[in-house]
This record gives sequence, structure tokens and C-alpha cells, in this order.
Amino acid sequence: MLKNRQTILFFGDALMLGIALAVMLVIRFDLSTQSVLITAQRNIFIVFFILWLVVFFIFDLYNLRRVNPNPRNIGLMVGAMILNIGLAILLLYLFPQSGITPKTNLLIVASVGLVLLVVWRRSFYHLFTARIPQRIGIIGQGPLIDELRKEIIEHAELGVVVRHWTSESQAHNDTVVIDTLIADNVPAQTLIALAEKFDAEPLSLVQAYQTMFAKIPVSLMTNEYALAMVSNEQHRGITFLYRIFEILIATFVLAIASPFVLIAMSAILIEDGKPVIIKQKRVGHRRKIFTIYKLRSMRALAPDGSAEIAGAQWSGKEDTRITKVGKIIRKLHIDEVPQMWNIIVGDIALIGPRPERPELVATLEQEIPYYFLRHSIKPGFTGWAQIKFRYARSILDSKEKFEYDLYYLTNKSPLLDIGIVLKTAQIIFTH
Repeated sequence: MLKNRQTILFFGDALMLGIALAVMLVIRFDLSTQSVLITAQRNIFIVFFILWLVVFFIFDLYNLRRVNPNPRNIGLMVGAMILNIGLAILLLYLFPQSGITPKTNLLIVASVGLVLLVVWRRSFYHLFTARIPQRIGIIGQGPLIDELRKEIIEHAELGVVVRHWTSESQAHNDTVVIDTLIADNVPAQTLIALAEKFDAEPLSLVQAYQTMFAKIPVSLMTNEYALAMVSNEQHRGITFLYRIFEILIATFVLAIASPFVLIAMSAILIEDGKPVIIKQKRVGHRRKIFTIYKLRSMRALAPDGSAEIAGAQWSGKEDTRITKVGKIIRKLHIDEVPQMWNIIVGDIALIGPRPERPELVATLEQEIPYYFLRHSIKPGFTGWAQIKFRYARSILDSKEKFEYDLYYLTNKSPLLDIGIVLKTAQIIFTH
């Protein structure tokens, strides 16, 4: 069944690329008089498409886990398409076609194809995967196993639990058909042997949480796992490119958003007076304290212009301290624009765990194991936890949000970051 779904996914991708080619031909050529050029273009792109589908395979896009239209998987698709464009340009350079330089045509096909592929895969995920779900077997018992099973039941697109055994011996004597085998506290050799028996994919409990929910429960963390996260540093060259990219993006956003920021500042002055911009202390990389800048969206109650007379506190869902202008600029995310300056000067990165107040960090580190790991990388303007969970309004919320941060620390990559940027843009324009 898995192979059948992968085959459908593959031919769907091929069809989307074919439609993108047809769109380009209609836009760029006269179908009645330019048949020779059309045939030449078609032949070139057929070669490209064969190569592109191979690249998709290399990028693991025919693993059914990659069908879920989340930021990481969209990032993978974008990364694959960027590579595809580069390979096509290289082929045209190495093997030039007489009278044919389809640079604009290539960009049209790639752009339209990317949109169609994302739409197709989103449809495949929501329709096909829900109708023919993954059959899951679970071995183990305890709160995390119960939570995992409950989440799978509540989210049918993840699959259906056809068996839940409390021990590996029960699983060994069963003949049920499953696609995925999830186990807790089962020796690796035993788990692999059972997976071979069922012809299923084996997953440990922590792998299952990462695959299905894109987070790592704090209770599954170990000292060895924490050290592995901290030692997983990026190459200096990649870090340098990241820094250049961040500065360019932040400068661009400041330039584009500056008229709206000025309007918002004027509205804040009219409604509630000064200060317009507030400064807050935050904990950054390696616990360095820095100042973050935001447009004021709450009533100025304290002498420093903040809304916190008694120190740092959680913001409620319907916080009465938020002004009328504040509600608007929060909805449009204009209040966050001054943080582009924090990116430019290097206080925060474009992507990373959201920086917290020093007072709250002191409490959270006492209540949440391994919370100190958030400070092993530079905090970010946006991040995996922000797009998956949004606002934390309690210690319990912060704990769950931190579990998404743990996932990011483990899986940090340029492709995941591309997906986060795209998802953040979607949230800004649709929420």
C-alpha cells in the first residue's frame, strides 16, 4: 500500500510539471505558428523533468512523511527546485541548443511548477492520506505512550493505531498487518527484528514524536542527547552566509515597513502618548543580556513606559492592558518591526528560539528540565516554536513550546529555516 501511494505521488508530481510546461507554452508561444519551437522546448523540458524528479527522490520527497505541507517539507521542495533550476542552467551551458536559450521559460516553469506541486501535495495529504491511513502498532506503556496514542486518535491524518501491545512478547505472537512500529524501552535488536517480521518501519518513541508532532518531549531528554544538541554547530561559512542573508532581509523589511511604522507611532502618540517604542531586557546567546525594541501596544503603567508595574508577567489572551491601537498593530505584526534593528546589530538571528525576559527565564529554568539549551544558539525573530505554538501564557505553555525548540535544535538546517521563513510570511499575511 505504501508503494502504491508513493507511485501516485510520483505521477502526480510529473503531471504538475507537465501542466506547468503547458502554461509556459501558452504564455510564451503562438501554438498555431510556432510548432517547431514548441517541440524543441518540450523536448528540452522533458529531459529537465526526468532530472528534476530524480532530485526530488534524492531530497527524500517520496518518503510519505514529506507529504505533510509543513514548513520543513515546503522548504525541502523549495530547496530541490532551486537545485533543479541550477542544474537546468548548467545543462544549457554545457550542451547549448542552437537558437534556444529558455531562461525566462525555465523560471516560469519552475515557479508555476512549484506552486502546483505544493497544492498537489497538500491535496494528497488531506484527501488521500486521510482515506488510506498509516497502520500503526505501538509497544509499551506509560504517560508518553498514552499521549502518543491519544494524539494519533485525535489526528486521523497521522494514521490509525491497529494494535497496542504492552510488551514485545505480545507483538511477537501477533500476525496483524502494520506499516509503522513504534516502541518504548525495547532493545534496538528486538525492535528491528519485530519490524522485519511485520515488514514495517521501526521508530523509537522520541523518533515518533519528532516524525508525527515535530517536537521532543522534555521527559525523553537525556544528558547525552543534550550534549549532542550543543555540539551540533554549523560550519563557519554557512554561519557567515546566514548573517549576510539576515542583514539583507532585516534591512529590506525596515525599508518596506517604515511608512506603516511611522503611521503606527503617530497613532500610539495620539491615543496614549509617550513612549512610542519600549525597551525590554532579554536573555540571548550564552545568557548575554540585551535590549529588544518594540512598538508599545499596551498602556504605559510603569515609569519606563511598560505595562508591568510589578515586574515581568504573562500576557493573557484577552489582556486588558492592550490599547486599541495595540490590538491593530499586534494583529498586523507591526509592533515587532523595530526588532529588525536587533537582527542588524546581531542581538538576535532571523530564526531561533524566541528570547525571554531574564525574570521569566530564572523561573522557567527551575521548572523545566534542560531549558538552558535554548541559550546554546542565538535567539530569533521567528522560529519553529513560534509557528507551531505561538504565544506561551503559562509555565505549562512554555514547557510545550520548549519541546518544539528542542526539535529545532536537533534538526536545524537551511532547508528547515527556509520553510520557517515561508510559514512566518504566511502567518503574517493570513492571521
